[in-house]
Amino acid sequence: MFPPGSPNTLLQWQKEKVDFVELFVAIYESKSVKASNDQKLSKKDFFQILMWFFNIRIGHWQGTLNAAKARKIEKGSPYLNELVRTFSEYAERGL
Repeated sequence: MFPPGSPNTLLQWQKEKVDFVELFVAIYESKSVKASNDQKLSKKDFFQILMWFFNIRIGHWQGTLNAAKARKIEKGSPYLNELVRTFSEYAERGL
């Protein structure tokens, strides 16, 4: 997943950019992740490392965040709802 000498991982985000922002804003805002050296982890740094990790380029992630907020008002949080449904179905099948 981390080829030697390559600046990229072999992982690639497969959903929409707005889904990426919706998911990781929720993780960031819930304070689920922190820097291991106890420094403040900025949202910008958090998104930069995730964009690198998942090989996704979001030129203006704040604009994409605004789109996610608008979508939330209109339809709730479709991607987060999909993840909840997916996990519930997985759990029902038996671990």
